[in-house]
Amino acid sequence: MDHLLLQFIEATDEEQADLWLATLIDEHAVPIVSEILGSSLRFHINNNSAASTQDAGDLFNDIITNLLLRLRHIRSDRGQGVVTDFRGYIAATAYNACNLYLRQKYPRRSRLKNRLRYLLSHDATFALWTNEASGLICGFAEWRHKDAPSPQRPFEKIRQDPVEWIQIVGLANVGIDRVQLSKLLNALFQSCGSPLKLDDLVNIVAEICHEKDQPDEPLDTRMQLAAPNLDFEIMLEQRHILALLWQEVCELPCRQRLALLLNFKDARGQELVSLLPYTRTATIEQIAKAIEFPLVEFLRLWNKLPLDDATIAGLLGATRQQVINLRKCARERLERRMSAVIAKAKVR
Repeated sequence: MDHLLLQFIEATDEEQADLWLATLIDEHAVPIVSEILGSSLRFHINNNSAASTQDAGDLFNDIITNLLLRLRHIRSDRGQGVVTDFRGYIAATAYNACNLYLRQKYPRRSRLKNRLRYLLSHDATFALWTNEASGLICGFAEWRHKDAPSPQRPFEKIRQDPVEWIQIVGLANVGIDRVQLSKLLNALFQSCGSPLKLDDLVNIVAEICHEKDQPDEPLDTRMQLAAPNLDFEIMLEQRHILALLWQEVCELPCRQRLALLLNFKDARGQELVSLLPYTRTATIEQIAKAIEFPLVEFLRLWNKLPLDDATIAGLLGATRQQVINLRKCARERLERRMSAVIAKAKVR
């Protein structure tokens, strides 16, 4: 256990424990969370914990509240996990909250970013790497470990008039399926002639492929009636159906739940797990509990979802084919169960 936590954990009475907890939050958590909100989201929290916007204040309070709850749980039940790096634990909690906020507010952009990360990591033509100065960088594989130059004039020219650029490079079609994305990335990297920051790539691809979010549009206005053939993407846009689906997922055998949830995607390969917290169907803690993972371990995986089958196989101690079979069984059972639920609802 991190030495910063020991005095709180080992306090002999609750009043003493509360004093140590207040110190942990005020002297360690608040500064780290404020810094991460500023660097990740441009949310500013002043020395009195006052926020620049309503969203900033809500997110800051949610993070601090979650930390308070988790620390109290650790004190009451050490079996819930050992925190060996308290400051790192705070940072991980804040970063995960920021990422979840972005997924909730900009779901289409988040899904597109996940697709691009997967393609850049799994297509030998491309590469994705980290640079201390610029963060996540991407480009052709032979550019690996180079930094992204700034400013990037070719990129800015493309961004100013993507339609003209598409015509110049001769792209017949643009879209977010794997083949079209691969062609688009090839053309973008060739035109720029150097690596790009991942977020810059996501922004330009979102503009070219018209994958922009409408944050002010209520979720209900985008809901459609789910068909009995279990179109997962449509179903996951419906809160009521999603709640029923989550209930059925929780009834699956544990290994099937794990194989499904760690690679939860629709037919187009778009990540879906983040919709569970987004629609308030299940919290991250409930998802971790469903797959019988310690919360701290699951938080480390959250930003990597969906996981590939080989990684899931390693977690399960199984073969890749066994993981595929487990997920197939899970989906088939869900399809049968949900088809019956939907049919019953129509009769009513």
